[in-house]
Order: sequence, then structure tokens, then C-alpha cells
Amino acid sequence: MTKLRHDARPPTPATWTTYREAAQMFLRGATVASATRIALVVGTWLSLLNQSHLIAGGHPPWVKLALNYLTPFVVASLGFLAARRRRSIERLAALIHGEG
Repeated sequence: MTKLRHDARPPTPATWTTYREAAQMFLRGATVASATRIALVVGTWLSLLNQSHLIAGGHPPWVKLALNYLTPFVVASLGFLAARRRRSIERLAALIHGEG
């Protein structure tokens, strides 16, 4: 028999309507899986492209390296959330069904 935990959060919704709901989705980690993969690829590429000489010389610019990963993480998270905005999904569904 499975017990329900009283402190368990409700599941993260698949769409959002208000910016508060979008922020809650972000804070609950809805974007982490996809945004992390993108940030690892793009951040590594940017770091190698722009900072490889400093890294190879033993003087990695840690702040710049962190920003190389943080920036694509934030951009990918915003893209994830933009694709799940309820108004956008409803508009797309109307176009698919020939209502728009």
C-alpha cells in the first residue's frame, strides 16, 4: 500500500497562464532536464571557442566560464516556458483544427 506524503508538492502543470505560474514551473525544475543538456553543449563550445588559450595556460576565467553555461541554460529555459504558454498552445490547436 502506498502512503501519500503530506509535504509532497502537487505535480508541475504542463502549461502556464500567468508569469507567476511560469516562475513556479522554473523553480520546481520543469526546465532542468532539457536546459541542462543544451547548456552543457553550448557552454562547452563557447568555452573552448573563446577561453581555450586561458584554460590551456592554467588560468581559467571562472566567471566567464560560468556565464558560458548559465546563459544558454537561461535561454533554453525561457524557450521551454514559451513553448508551454497556454495562450500559444490554444492558438496552435485552433490553427491545426482550421479555426484560425
